[in-house]
Amino acid sequence: MRKRLGIRVGMAGVAALGITVLAGCQNDEGGGTHDKPSRSESGWDREAKPRTAYDTGGGTVPRFRVTLPEGVAVTDGGAPEDVRKDECYEPVWIASGDDRTSYFSWSAKPAGCEIDPSANEKPINGTHPTYRTTADIPPAVARTARKVRTPLGPALAFTQRYTVCTQRCDSFDEPFVVITLDKPADSGSPTLVFTSVHAELTLDELVDVVTKDVAPR
Repeated sequence: MRKRLGIRVGMAGVAALGITVLAGCQNDEGGGTHDKPSRSESGWDREAKPRTAYDTGGGTVPRFRVTLPEGVAVTDGGAPEDVRKDECYEPVWIASGDDRTSYFSWSAKPAGCEIDPSANEKPINGTHPTYRTTADIPPAVARTARKVRTPLGPALAFTQRYTVCTQRCDSFDEPFVVITLDKPADSGSPTLVFTSVHAELTLDELVDVVTKDVAPR
């Protein structure tokens, strides 16, 4: 099954790009902890058939194919045109379900653009880590990472504790796979980052995606 779209997104909304479809806060002890979900809890099943391949990427992001299970598609969050023209615009693609669950996303932040290192050290309240390259990964986090080989290049896979506070604080482990691209489309964007912002996938499930379900075009 083959479809084609093109989708772009700015990370601020986890949203818009170009795609081709081919078929007062308590402390942590007082707050709750959201453990990484099991497949049955999140609804993710990468083996669900029919599986559809999507051609994605373009511009500063290399073109590649990602194969997704039944009920999951690549979606467009609709970044405004003026945002897309910004040289530090970070295109984001999202794999989301029929019920609008955002299972995982991938993005590329230009290496020459500024980031907030404190957000990488302690992600909290809607501010998630931004990795231009693996050098942006905090040392304490990098020590926990495992090396994996993906069809797009070598990668580091790890989780990072994310906290959100309203009347209480809740935390969960957000999975990341940071890929150093073998063949970047633009020398200024040498890295592609996959994450499951709401931990709808476990780290092992995300690693399965990047090692088994993506392929260069």
